[in-house]
Amino acid sequence: MSTDTTKLTDELVARVLISELVDEFYGRIDRRESTADLLTEDATFRTPNRDATSRAGVAELLLNLADVRKEKGRESRHFGSNVSVSSLGDGRYRVRSLVIVFSLDSQPTAAGVLNMGDHDDVVVVDDAGKARFASRSMTPVLQLGLTA
Repeated sequence: MSTDTTKLTDELVARVLISELVDEFYGRIDRRESTADLLTEDATFRTPNRDATSRAGVAELLLNLADVRKEKGRESRHFGSNVSVSSLGDGRYRVRSLVIVFSLDSQPTAAGVLNMGDHDDVVVVDDAGKARFASRSMTPVLQLGLTA
């Protein structure tokens, strides 16, 4: 294979790994499962209202948020879209995407929220082909209240 073909193949493989990582991350949040193994040891997670550092710290924050939703009788679904991947070199990638979150109460007088946010993340793909988030940063772009 030529160098150009090899580079293209590597970029396509990285994009597939990263897309699968984004989907798995949101799926685990919705299923109230740990995201710890999807994060690097020194991972960071930042939003205007939340800040966590380390694999354990980020995973714990996300599980705590899932517990709060459960206590409120609220179900959520996260969707990633508009994923853009660019190489930073050395197996590191800048990943920009849009997250759409529907969060609805399961009560008879259901209410909820629709949130949208821009993610600007760094993903590391190791030599074994495992992709993990090194950092996740989300900026809100829209929040709407939902009523039954």
